[in-house]
Amino acid sequence: MTILPSLDIFEKYISNSRDKVFSDINCIFFNENIDVLITSNYLELLEMYFDNNDLIQALIIELSDKNRTVVNYVDNELQNTYENFYEKIYTDNIDSLDCLYAISIGESPNIIHYQYSKKNKQNLNKEFLIFELLISNIISLHYYNFASNTEIQNLIKNVFKLPKKISRILIYNRYSESNYFHFLKHKSIHYFNAITGSNQFRRTEFIRIENDLKQNLGRNLVLKSTNDLTKIHERKILFNNFILTFDHSFNSTIVSEPSWKIDIEIDRKICLSEWNKKHQYFSRIN
Repeated sequence: MTILPSLDIFEKYISNSRDKVFSDINCIFFNENIDVLITSNYLELLEMYFDNNDLIQALIIELSDKNRTVVNYVDNELQNTYENFYEKIYTDNIDSLDCLYAISIGESPNIIHYQYSKKNKQNLNKEFLIFELLISNIISLHYYNFASNTEIQNLIKNVFKLPKKISRILIYNRYSESNYFHFLKHKSIHYFNAITGSNQFRRTEFIRIENDLKQNLGRNLVLKSTNDLTKIHERKILFNNFILTFDHSFNSTIVSEPSWKIDIEIDRKICLSEWNKKHQYFSRIN
């Protein structure tokens, strides 16, 4: 994930105000799963706006030394206003970066952006999701955080709305459930499940399950199975830089089953790389 911080983010970073916002902004800047988009002219603007502030200069050096700065576009000239300049950096880079997020505390640029001041834990809005992930990499939500199954569905939909473009979706689930994911129909989905029993039974079940899943999730779905239950226990969904983990079956993640948890995480696709190693144990059955 890559962020494009606004001026008021940097302003808060050097304020030394020691309040929660200050603490959260520091956590974001020093979260090693997050990259920061800094173009040469944006750096010049920061130096000019903050009068070559030592804290900002040290921050940029720290990010650069850890290979956490992204420079996909070198702007040739400053725009007539900071707002236009900031918006241009975003629009010139949004298509080339997997997940780019313009973030601010209270500024409202004319681009898709996330304001810290709008994050709301009560309704689990997109601002809450983005900032909590940027701050700590993981959000854990329990059954008691939801008043209805519709709220659970809306949460899952909101997570999938965070990337501008969804990459291939990998679903790992011992069973073959799709109730919460009908809105993903026709996306590129690879579904990994478990089918045990005789070869004939496994072939018959594979055909039935694949037909059901394609009916609900679209013809682009690819199903692969294993008969080794040790290779698939966790219920995970991976896409872009996001990981959803359910500790109950998808169909049991409902308000009337008061014992489950959902984790939403981000990482640098390390988890994806590790799970890809399991793919050798899964295959189509025909």
